[in-house]
Amino acid sequence: MEFKRCPNCGGPLQAFRPLTAEEKAFVRKEKPGFPPEAYVRCTREGCRRYQRILNWKDGGDFPPPDDT
Repeated sequence: MEFKRCPNCGGPLQAFRPLTAEEKAFVRKEKPGFPPEAYVRCTREGCRRYQRILNWKDGGDFPPPDDT
């Protein structure tokens, strides 16, 4: 686990974890310029942010969960 700035959460540094296989598939489509292993996900409850390990500005949000 790594601690990084999360623009969604603000405040102190947040814990980030590696992406799951499903998250990697999403990132592969959204960010084709880098391998999905170059990204991590914020672990704060309710945050859907993913970002590149070495550049917090390169990232995005996972879609909200499908509650159907």
